[in-house]
Amino acid sequence: MSEYNPFDEGKDDFSPPQKPQRNPIDIKAAMKKVRNAMIILLVLVLCITTAYSGAYVLESGKVAVITTFGQYTNTETESGLKVMIPFVQKRYIVDTANVRRMEFGYRGDANVDVPEESTMLTGDECLVVADWTIQYNISDGYAWLFNLDNPENTLRIIAESSYRRVVASHSLDDILTDKKDEIQREVMEDLQEVCNYYDMGVKINAVQLQDAMPPDPVYDAFLDVTSAKEDKNAKINEAQKYANEKLPVARGEAESLLKEAEAYKEERINEAIGDTARYSAIAKEYLNQPEVTRTRLYLEMINEVLPNLREIYITDDNGDTLQFIPIGGAQ
Repeated sequence: MSEYNPFDEGKDDFSPPQKPQRNPIDIKAAMKKVRNAMIILLVLVLCITTAYSGAYVLESGKVAVITTFGQYTNTETESGLKVMIPFVQKRYIVDTANVRRMEFGYRGDANVDVPEESTMLTGDECLVVADWTIQYNISDGYAWLFNLDNPENTLRIIAESSYRRVVASHSLDDILTDKKDEIQREVMEDLQEVCNYYDMGVKINAVQLQDAMPPDPVYDAFLDVTSAKEDKNAKINEAQKYANEKLPVARGEAESLLKEAEAYKEERINEAIGDTARYSAIAKEYLNQPEVTRTRLYLEMINEVLPNLREIYITDDNGDTLQFIPIGGAQ
């Protein structure tokens, strides 16, 4: 329909202008479209929320502890894309591969000392200041999260208790000298045993004694004691060296004397056996011919004695010399 123009030429009829006609608005249809659009939007939002909250990627070396309405459901251990029910399930990511470190007696990141953790009493009732660390990793994510309220604080208390208990069973010299490895091993075993008892889900990898020394007020006296012990050890080593030099010689001489004595013993035994046999033979002959045997023995004795004489004195019964015969030429 064209608009009325009073100045339009060529038109004879004059009629008043008319309003354009409009179609009536369908409210119900419009409401239906709006409702459908909102439903579609809600579905899209729900899908996006579900994809964002329910889908996640589990990295290698980590586990996901899943709860449903606050109750433990399962633990995801394999890495990759995972899906859970949003708003119903909840995930707790725990790093089980990373080795964690806990410091005692100091804080390396803050560069401060914590003397109440490092000062301990030894088995011989001496004070020692020892800084040390533990290295551990989480072996069970569920136990680490839910078996204890504050697992890190609990582990620190347990570790300090274990270390003090082990140190109290050793002397000061053991801690400061050659027993450090043994003490670290004992602390590690004791700490792991307590963690297993409380089911903390923790594996202790190492216990390291960083530094150990006497407290400052007695440090100088300790150095004097250490110096005296070193002097003592030096004297002991010197004496041991002297003993190592002299003992083999003495043992050799003793062995030689023993062998000589053994040889002399065998010689005397053999001589005695020979003399016995000879005397037995003489006794047998004496029983058969006493006078002949007596005369023969006398002559044998004279034959052995006379060649060694240099002077001969003949005396009477009163001891007076009757004759002196010098035979110095005899040998």
